[in-house]
Amino acid sequence: MIVITLTDCPPKVRGDLSKWLLEISTGVYVGNLSARVRDELWGRICEHLKDGRATMVYSSNGEQKLDFAIHNTSWLPVDYDGIKLVRKPGIKKREKNSEQVETEKAAMSRAEKFYQVQRIQKHQARKRSTAEYVVLDVETTGLNIAHDRMIEVAAIRVEEGREVSCYSSLIYCDAVPETIVELTGITSDKLKNEGKPIAQVLKELLEFIGDTRIVSHNASFDWRFLQQACKQNDILSGHPHITDTLNLARQKVDEVEDYKLLTLSKYFHFAILEPHRALADCRLTHQLYEKLKRIEAED
Repeated sequence: MIVITLTDCPPKVRGDLSKWLLEISTGVYVGNLSARVRDELWGRICEHLKDGRATMVYSSNGEQKLDFAIHNTSWLPVDYDGIKLVRKPGIKKREKNSEQVETEKAAMSRAEKFYQVQRIQKHQARKRSTAEYVVLDVETTGLNIAHDRMIEVAAIRVEEGREVSCYSSLIYCDAVPETIVELTGITSDKLKNEGKPIAQVLKELLEFIGDTRIVSHNASFDWRFLQQACKQNDILSGHPHITDTLNLARQKVDEVEDYKLLTLSKYFHFAILEPHRALADCRLTHQLYEKLKRIEAED
């Protein structure tokens, strides 16, 4: 969105503007333009507008969500801690008594303190969003999302690089293929006796995750199974931001035969306690992610 206001506008400039924008009142033009066209149009305005004044306001991606430009005016744009403002023309100062001065100082002090608090809160929120994440892992009866199902899920919450809480649950299932039993140690009897209903597990897991960023190894596999289960149980899974350590490892690690979690864990000499169990794999993924971040910081 763009708005341009003009005074003492020559016909040539008015004609140029009418080709691109709608004049909704005398000297007021609005419309939508690309950044290139907008800048070229503003250049023509400044070139041909001799005695008149011009102001242009347009959408931007900054904190204010707008930006502006002015021409031939005594009002001047100023930057105030990243916020663009306009300084009015100077006026003759009046003598103020001490009470007025103190009142104005107090008002400015309160406004400045409020603004500083806002900036600090925004900075802290941005810092938390990058420093806090949830590591997710699932174990399934196979690789086919159409026929196989989840039998275990786990997640750990990480703040400032350290695990602060965790969630883990087996999921009720009638039968587990023998190959999966050998791989994970999770038997059908164990799931029948200790597993929870899938709907309950999904609700508990999603509540644990909240709106926090997710980190996972081979994230597309885990998240597709989770989404499929949510769909089958009429539960909204949301669309979180997900970081895949598999993709990161492919970018940062060269001397490995493959990029499986266990292979990378052995390469970095992580302690492998329970391979192919969800909570243990979450903790390996956590170590891997922190290691990859350090490698990236050193590059």
